[in-house]
Amino acid sequence: MTKMTEMMQNNFSNFETFLKEGERLDDLQLDGAFIISHKDKYCFTSDSVMLANSVITNNKSKIVDLCSGGGIISILIGLKKNCSQVIGVELQSDMADMATRSVKMNGLEEKVKILNCDVKNISEIIPNGYADIVVCNPPYYKVNSGEIRENQNIAISRHEIALSLEELVQNTSKILKFGGMFYMVHKAERLAEVICTLTKYNLIPKQIYTITTNDNDNVDTFIVISKLGAKHGLTVKNIKHD
Repeated sequence: MTKMTEMMQNNFSNFETFLKEGERLDDLQLDGAFIISHKDKYCFTSDSVMLANSVITNNKSKIVDLCSGGGIISILIGLKKNCSQVIGVELQSDMADMATRSVKMNGLEEKVKILNCDVKNISEIIPNGYADIVVCNPPYYKVNSGEIRENQNIAISRHEIALSLEELVQNTSKILKFGGMFYMVHKAERLAEVICTLTKYNLIPKQIYTITTNDNDNVDTFIVISKLGAKHGLTVKNIKHD
């Protein structure tokens, strides 16, 4: 047994004490780190992982992760990136609770904090101009875009039931400092709407990464990186995703 395998097994055994009924530990494939998920609630996807990996930070960066769900982006940034602080913001109390326990489980309490609050009220808690970076994997689908079949927890995470795209962007522009960066992943079908909404609130798209899979050239999702108050000028690149 390798030292890494032994450490992961020890961590898994120790981390099981953080679990509640119906929950499981998902391996983050990162030096023995795990995250808490629930079989009947929204679980993170590769979109969040790619988004977290795309964020460029320095040791002074103050980062806010909106719609943080179970905390995957906050935790990955906390584990992998050089930054001052990460604040995850999640509306659903059960998801915020899982994220808080995952943060503690991975020993990130001094670097990562989870707030259980509504993004629409975030400027009442986080000062205007506080964040150097805001990151978000938001609900992708409009409420009227089709029948909602999921349970309430998953539906809120996937559909704009509690937060619209415009509300997200408007509140991001408040807490982001002038010249700060906003990283967001979204569905390709809403690309035009996303760009228009960002520009409306002076978040100027500077880079777009379209995401395709190796067996399909159709773009399904994209990451857009915007800068508050920047001059116009956009580069577009493609990411091949396995």
